Amino acid sequence: MDKNTVIAVVLSVVVIIGSMTIQSKFFPPAEPAVPPASPAPQSEQAAEAPAPAATQAGQPAPATTGQPIPSGQPAAVLPPLEEEAPEEETIQMETGVFDLTFSNRGAVLTSVRLKDYVNTDGSPVEMVLTEESGRYPFSLQLGSYRELKEQATDQLFYYTESLTGERIDFYRDFYSRTGIPFRLTKSFLFKPDDYMIEVQVTIENSVNDIPVLSEGGIAYSLAVGPQIGPEYKKLDRRNEYRMYITYANGKKRSTKTDKDGITVLDERVNWASVCGKYFALIALPDATDYRISYDTRTLSGLKDQSSLVFERPELKSAKQVDSYRFFIGPKDPRILARYNDADKNAYGLESRHFEETATSSMIIRPLAKLLKLIMELFYTIIPNYGIAILLTTLLIKIVLFPLTHKSFESTARMQSLQPKMAELREKYKSNPQKMNQEVAALYKKEGVNPLGGCLPLLLQMPIFFGMYNLLSTHFDLRGATFIAGWITDLSAPESIWDFSHLLANGLPFVHWQNLRLLPLIMVATTFLQSKLTQAPDASNKNMKMMTYMMPIMFFFILYEMPSGLVLYWTVQNILTVFQQMYTNHRRKLKTGDDVPPQGGAAPGGGKKKSGRR
Repeated sequence: MDKNTVIAVVLSVVVIIGSMTIQSKFFPPAEPAVPPASPAPQSEQAAEAPAPAATQAGQPAPATTGQPIPSGQPAAVLPPLEEEAPEEETIQMETGVFDLTFSNRGAVLTSVRLKDYVNTDGSPVEMVLTEESGRYPFSLQLGSYRELKEQATDQLFYYTESLTGERIDFYRDFYSRTGIPFRLTKSFLFKPDDYMIEVQVTIENSVNDIPVLSEGGIAYSLAVGPQIGPEYKKLDRRNEYRMYITYANGKKRSTKTDKDGITVLDERVNWASVCGKYFALIALPDATDYRISYDTRTLSGLKDQSSLVFERPELKSAKQVDSYRFFIGPKDPRILARYNDADKNAYGLESRHFEETATSSMIIRPLAKLLKLIMELFYTIIPNYGIAILLTTLLIKIVLFPLTHKSFESTARMQSLQPKMAELREKYKSNPQKMNQEVAALYKKEGVNPLGGCLPLLLQMPIFFGMYNLLSTHFDLRGATFIAGWITDLSAPESIWDFSHLLANGLPFVHWQNLRLLPLIMVATTFLQSKLTQAPDASNKNMKMMTYMMPIMFFFILYEMPSGLVLYWTVQNILTVFQQMYTNHRRKLKTGDDVPPQGGAAPGGGKKKSGRR
């Protein structure tokens, strides 16, 4: 390998590493122009809110006098109007795709299990992650989410269920800030086989008076969080991550959130989402001008928070019904695409483009789609995604063979000129300009393009990006087995020994807790490939460093990557080794061109003629 090839390889490695980071974040845009201030943690602010005055059962709350509640008091005076509070209950419901659990304390969903998707232990995927936070999806508080005053959702609600099991209504009566009684109803509506849940929030006053619920222009806040499932060890942007994607005016946008605060969207959107690697929450509000935010602040009792918040402007009528729809399910493009055709979803929605949550960046999207079609074609022939990856890699290698062969040949010819170039560098070491002129003249005389070995290599990079994107996010790879007992999930790293019981925190610095065989095979094949592309008499220290450092670097990069991606990289290495061996063998058989593999002068200098063999 000559200097230019080394530079090209180094640049390629830098591009690969950079692309992994960029791709994991899907090219997020800049922060909003004016980031919102970070409010104090909820527990601290809630403690500052004054508690409501108690009333005896059957007695009206103090606000029935019609006098306004003093400034700084909670948005609604509690307890509500009922003489007796309902008992706390847990309600179970089931649809064709969900197993649901509700609590009437706050009228919240405490569990959403997906019946058709399971974890590695066979249990259904749980889409509600709360741990010890005490927070649940669809919690509602009166007033602004930032003020965190007295929450109506802390109360026990009455509820009724429909006979068909497709609706449940939670309701309770309260007083407004100005002493006006109103009923708050939170309704959940379902369709038998749809991953969408409709949530309706109704605030109604029986005497045709508008309830004033807060001072800050926000009637109530509806929060969906604090985290979506399924369970994960950490958000490492390899095996699991959280992305915040919105869709407005026909364009997808990734929002970069403030880890220590609340990020407010600076435009009205058609929908907003919190996306994991294979599952997502997508919120589709009605036409009301809600203020939409993402809350990613650290939350007590939960390792990460990814809440989506809707703040509703003050009411303008005595009865207000707000409607939200939430997709809670897999990022399977086939399921998400149903909401583009009114005949294919139970809600009659069309052109919603939810599949944008599962697509790659615009730069590599067409290539990733093509590679996916090829892999799916092989899968229909042999229904094993591991074999489909092998065949796709082989096909790519065959298609790119002329390009890579030209690269190998060019690199070999450059290596054959190394002795002459070394002489020129030594001869003109005190005159760099003259040296460059003589080297250029040598290239011209020998008919060698110094970039001939670099450009074909760089032109292959988009293929790697496309395969990286496909094998890192393709939904069907989740839980797909290649070799039983070894590679049982192509979307996750394989393991031949779990030593977490010996090292709770894993190995020092890297925190690995498993011995993985596939990365070891990958690093061995990478090392072999580097050796084959290096001249046997190469003494350049940079060459030797690349021979050993590149395999080690890729080993650390890919060790915790999904096994499907490492499988592709390993097979690519093996095929490249065979191609390099074939190229070297052909060059040895050429009459009058018997040179060592990958160049280098024949013994005695210059070209050595040989007879036919």
